[in-house]
Amino acid sequence: MVSTVALPAIACLAVSWIGLVLRFHARGRLAGTRRSRTLFATVLLTTTVIAVVTCVYVLPHLSSLPPVAVGVATGAAVVPREKAPNSGRPVTALLTFGISWLLGALSRALTSDRADWCEDMVLGLTDGYALARFAANVRTHLLSRLEEPGFGLSARALDKRRTEIEQRTKEARKAAERSIKTENDVEKAHLDSGRRISPEDRTKALCHFGEAAHACQLLLHLAHDHGHRTGDAALRKLRDEAAFHASAPVWREVPPPRSGQWAPRRP
Repeated sequence: MVSTVALPAIACLAVSWIGLVLRFHARGRLAGTRRSRTLFATVLLTTTVIAVVTCVYVLPHLSSLPPVAVGVATGAAVVPREKAPNSGRPVTALLTFGISWLLGALSRALTSDRADWCEDMVLGLTDGYALARFAANVRTHLLSRLEEPGFGLSARALDKRRTEIEQRTKEARKAAERSIKTENDVEKAHLDSGRRISPEDRTKALCHFGEAAHACQLLLHLAHDHGHRTGDAALRKLRDEAAFHASAPVWREVPPPRSGQWAPRRP
């Protein structure tokens, strides 16, 4: 009984766990939210059940195949691999009873979780100056926590990550500066002429501010993908420091700090 059920179940669980970690490395946090944890556990449970059922009901007809081999083979269904065109993907999905569908659902959940996390992280940053300051602080935070080569990452991989941090920081800074310039121009025109700000100017300023916030979120993608949940508190502290002096124009619609709900502010 142990060799028929327990061994393949343990082997499948171990191989599936390692395979999922490798497949989604630097793509999200498998245990980041309840949704991702549920899908992660569902994939592990599904592969394990398939391995056990195969050993109990199929293996007796293939006596030359050891039970543990079934566990390893089933768990390997989640291990990332290069896919050639017409490589039998529908057959694999059928034989694994929808494991490929679960992997797709898990991938979508991780992407959505990351987007939600990045959006939450910039709440309260209501002007371009705060976004620029926060982006600079995130850059310092990420660069100071880069690992040394030789501990799972090569020097080339670390250089690539460093370059990506610098590039995204540059893009966030440029977008923030454009947002600042646009709002200053709109504010100056409003004060000089005494007229109400036109819908066109308001829309232009809002679009540039949204682009700056999005560029900052893209920088935060790196913090989410390569960081750990234990470091989130440090990033929130940096966010709060940047948001402390934030002062959005009274004519622009802004979200109240960390509420997530948009509220109009009237001049």
